[in-house]
Amino acid sequence: MEKKKTLCYHVKASWHSISRMYNSYASEHHVTISTAYVLLYLDLEIGVPSTQIAPQLGMEPRSLTRVLKSLEEKKVILKKVDKVDKRQVLIYLTPEGKEQQRKAKKIVKSFNQLLEENIPSEDRETFLRVLMTINEIAENNHLNPPR
Repeated sequence: MEKKKTLCYHVKASWHSISRMYNSYASEHHVTISTAYVLLYLDLEIGVPSTQIAPQLGMEPRSLTRVLKSLEEKKVILKKVDKVDKRQVLIYLTPEGKEQQRKAKKIVKSFNQLLEENIPSEDRETFLRVLMTINEIAENNHLNPPR
């Protein structure tokens, strides 16, 4: 099977195009796409346990640690020990972080609006169902490749 005809090829190629586009916007604001995703996940008022962020965003814990350290140095986030469970660290956005989050949301919403304007609703719904099925299959099936 020619690689350009596989579903995986098109999923990966599309994601790389989207990723390059988002990285371009992110670099204009002196952040990375990983930083932007973390900002989008956090809340100003409600702290998020640091242990929840990496799995939710599909990041490696080491990568998240570097992103959080960078965000903390830039005073975009605050880390606070949970008052109830002292072993847990909660991550909060600062007002500056909230402003950066607002910019990131605006970019994501603009791209989604562009998709909605160019892809019929029925096609988008089908596409989302297919992506969710692909994700479920990938998560639940570990292939035994031939040796």
